[in-house]
Amino acid sequence: MTASTAALLEDALRRIAGPDAEPASMTVDYAAAAQVAASKAWIERSTRSLVFAQAEARTEDGNLVATASAVFRRVPSA
Repeated sequence: MTASTAALLEDALRRIAGPDAEPASMTVDYAAAAQVAASKAWIERSTRSLVFAQAEARTEDGNLVATASAVFRRVPSA
């Protein structure tokens, strides 16, 4: 359960951060051991070089399973 929940949250965070962002750190906090039905991610703050993002995973009936926060570093295109 843990690895798949973390992977789901990481995927959501990577999508919201964008293709030019590389992960610098990620923290996952687990609230319950349950099957994840949906995840949602959003950007809390963004600078020229960093993206601060949050995500949550919920069960089908809306109960919180886990939350995550991450910092991404923007990598210039070559």
